[in-house]
Amino acid sequence: MSQTQKRCWNCRQQKIACDKTLPHCRNCVKKGRQCLGYGLKLSWPRKGDQRRSASLQKEHFIIPIRTKDPIFINATSDDVKGSQDDTLARYDETSFGEVWLTRQPNFNMARLDPFLASHSFSPVARLVSSSQSCDELYGLLVRMSFQDDSLPSLASRYAISALSYQHLAMDKTAVMHQTRAIRALQSAIETAVPSECMQLMAASMLLNIYEQTLNFDTSDLSWSIFFCGTKRIANYVTKTDDTYFGDEALIIDWVFYHDVMYKFSIRHWIEKNKDQIMLASQRKVLSKAVFSPERQTIVPILGCSLELLDLLCQAIDAVYEPGDPDYQSEAHLKLVRSLEIRLKYLQQRQSTVAPLDGPEMRQEAIVAELYRLAAIIYLLRMAKGEPDNSKSVLPVVDQAYELLDQLVYCERPWPLFVIALEARSEEHRMRMLRVLEKSLERRPLGPMRLVNKMIPDAWTQQDLRESSIDPFTLYGMIISRHRVPPCFT
Repeated sequence: MSQTQKRCWNCRQQKIACDKTLPHCRNCVKKGRQCLGYGLKLSWPRKGDQRRSASLQKEHFIIPIRTKDPIFINATSDDVKGSQDDTLARYDETSFGEVWLTRQPNFNMARLDPFLASHSFSPVARLVSSSQSCDELYGLLVRMSFQDDSLPSLASRYAISALSYQHLAMDKTAVMHQTRAIRALQSAIETAVPSECMQLMAASMLLNIYEQTLNFDTSDLSWSIFFCGTKRIANYVTKTDDTYFGDEALIIDWVFYHDVMYKFSIRHWIEKNKDQIMLASQRKVLSKAVFSPERQTIVPILGCSLELLDLLCQAIDAVYEPGDPDYQSEAHLKLVRSLEIRLKYLQQRQSTVAPLDGPEMRQEAIVAELYRLAAIIYLLRMAKGEPDNSKSVLPVVDQAYELLDQLVYCERPWPLFVIALEARSEEHRMRMLRVLEKSLERRPLGPMRLVNKMIPDAWTQQDLRESSIDPFTLYGMIISRHRVPPCFT
């Protein structure tokens, strides 16, 4: 009988001599044991054997099955340097060079005047507002531009043409119409009468949108220049306690929405100058008086109610520099607490004119609530100085991400930006990226593109730190990466 050079596993365990007979050890056969053979044997440490085992509290691991391709948040050497210096290099201008609107009409609209297109084909309707009823505002702008051949009407007409031709990739024609719009606006302001002020505000806002969505970070002009003109006209023609309805209310609310978002950008813009600070601190222009019940109604072009937007405006004013002597003073904390209570119990209602059971109305209600939660998060973190693990912050963040699960898309950049910077887990980030992806498909425009780039940059900075980064520092680093203050409209 042949033999092997090693003992069988039974004899090894009992530490006795083995006759090494193949295929079975005769010692095992005589004693009636099953010979364990001479081959390889997988071995696990005996229970309680701490010398050979790697002791862990968790015995079993469940690896989740990936249902999607992994998404990577890349970090560059600039990001690493920024995490050490608390400052980031400016964005490269070419990083925003994508086509800003890819869903173009099937037929050749370049042969037609842009105004002849129906609203569903008009690029301007999607530019001026991200609401489902954007045609309401666009229709008003078209009517204003064709009201007559006066300079205010021409300014609006040329501005809409500039936006439309840019959509058709006719850059030279777009610039030509933009130049004509600026000249008409400048001439109109010099001889303006009160009845033309709404048209002048509309033209100035359209030029503002042209800069902030198409030429952002590349143009010699800043979108804030045109908005500054809009705000001055608005302050000139409106009074604090007046209530406006109809077309006037639509234009004033549109301006107020941009005003609040401009205030937010300037608040966290590191290199702000005196003119920007003065513009951001100018009188608010609202279409409804303070105690008007219409202030709680969700305005489609805003995405929320006027009351919430006004509270957000006050919350931004309540954000002080960490070294400010009034920061967390008794008066400051009293103000913050008052705003917190008002935001907590604010009820935004939908207009009774529209049906309340449609998908668009449900989307509108969820986005308005998302705005409210984002405003609370911003107030607690930035104005009150609550840490990220605060008992008052965590439930609001959880509610916000639960709402994101109910949304397929959200075309409002500001609440997405604020909520994304409070992501607590990879699951939170995945939810946000899913909504961002769908939102960008629907509105591949300047503000949404900016937020889609800024959010991963903020996450990178959070990941590169051993401890949590101060939110005031993080906001300033990310927002100040642009050449001009970004717009979150």
